[in-house]
Amino acid sequence: MVVKKKKVIIDGQEIEVPIFETKITPGKELDINALDKLREEEQIEKDVQKIIERIRIVKAKYKNIRKNINYFYEVGKVLQFVDRKGFKRQRGKIWQRIARDLAPDLFLFDIKKSPQESKRYPEFMYFIAKVPKKFLKEASWDQWYEIMKFKDIYKKRKLLMRVLNECKLGISGPSLRSKIKDLLKNQK
Repeated sequence: MVVKKKKVIIDGQEIEVPIFETKITPGKELDINALDKLREEEQIEKDVQKIIERIRIVKAKYKNIRKNINYFYEVGKVLQFVDRKGFKRQRGKIWQRIARDLAPDLFLFDIKKSPQESKRYPEFMYFIAKVPKKFLKEASWDQWYEIMKFKDIYKKRKLLMRVLNECKLGISGPSLRSKIKDLLKNQK
């Protein structure tokens, strides 16, 4: 398998994206692991195309998606397909493929930023969707963005509740991050 670069036009802008090219030589025995990996990549690509269409449907329901926690949550629910399909190991590559190569318009919320920076949003969406929806109103989008940098925090309900109580006091940004680190240390 060879990774090549190909130029594609997305929203009128020419972007270079990686593509995979597999060469099969007639008469040469194929490695079963390589075939399995190729099948898996093909399945991921098919699923990604379906997911993008589902996300476009979600996006159509919202007038404004920038820093809209409900949009991020709904898209995150769609992105949970990586868990259901057993693609958790490839999650980072999938986010990059979706956000940078195939649909940056769904994940790039600041026109000044490059498509490379848009791949961080699928990860945030994925993790925010693991939090019970009833908790979303307990913090602002910016606070949630800081909280979700701690990827397993949704699994620690008591800690999450303490963090959300801090959020009610108006703490955010680096101060919130520092507070979460302190709470994590004290929890051990």
